[in-house]
Amino acid sequence: MGLSIYTTPAKLEYESRLAKLELTTQNARLELSQKPPVINIDSERPVVIINQYPCFAEEGLKNNFDLIKENSDLAHSKVMEYISKKAQDGDAMAKIGHKASIMLDIIKRDSITMHEFDIGTIPMSRPEIDVQGGNLRFDAEFRNNIGEINGVTGTYTPWELDFDYIPWNLNIRVQSYGSIDIKYTGNSVDTYI
Repeated sequence: MGLSIYTTPAKLEYESRLAKLELTTQNARLELSQKPPVINIDSERPVVIINQYPCFAEEGLKNNFDLIKENSDLAHSKVMEYISKKAQDGDAMAKIGHKASIMLDIIKRDSITMHEFDIGTIPMSRPEIDVQGGNLRFDAEFRNNIGEINGVTGTYTPWELDFDYIPWNLNIRVQSYGSIDIKYTGNSVDTYI
């Protein structure tokens, strides 16, 4: 009796994927924006007015009106002085009987000129100085924003962390199945002598 046995081994195919953990993060963020303070400044320059006319007038540099007025006042005083002198001379001549030498006294008085001397400086008065205007105003802009401190506004974005987990995976596939093949080959007997 003859048997023939043939075997075919089974073949398996493995496909594996490792576990995977993916992390994505976003940092926390603080954004600040600052609005600078605004101050409005309004200024007006002062004007200095200097009137030097009184100083110039003492030196003889006068305008036409003052020159005419001064000359008319001087002429008026000289005329009044002359009239007063002539009236005194007339009164003295009216009393000629009391004093015989009145004419000699008038001639002696008019023949001698009296000069007065004095030391002075020109100009004797100071210039007139006047200041007009000159303002300086500060005006700060008012802020009425809630949450704003000294013009600074902040926005906070918190940090984020995302997990993505891919689990371990194993795929097993049979590529070929195992087999056993048994055959009966008959009843032959070999005899050798």
